[in-house]
Amino acid sequence: MPVDRRTTTTHCQTVRGHLLARIVVPNVGHREVPIVATEIGEALESLGSAAKGQAFVLDFTDVRILSSMGLGMCVDLKKRADKMGMKSVLFGADAPLLDLMKLMRVDRLYTVIADSAGLQRFLG
Repeated sequence: MPVDRRTTTTHCQTVRGHLLARIVVPNVGHREVPIVATEIGEALESLGSAAKGQAFVLDFTDVRILSSMGLGMCVDLKKRADKMGMKSVLFGADAPLLDLMKLMRVDRLYTVIADSAGLQRFLG
């Protein structure tokens, strides 16, 4: 089932069967994490069995600050996508944010794609 949901914290949409989940707030802290996790989780669940073999793209283009709770959210969303048989992609993180993810080894859970051209190639 196609997804196209826009809220004040996320924009989730399916493109050729892949779920693109863009976080549209600059700071992902203790107040934002439960909201973002719920919205993206609902988008994942709405795909159902059609998600198997597709990609889950977590887009950090607009994010500048990510708390420890935000890192935990990344791990949780990856686990949810794995249960659905989806490949997980981290996209759009700037250098300082990616350094944080590398330090905490969250980047190892995802395929990290730096630019839009790379994302388009990955998604086919």
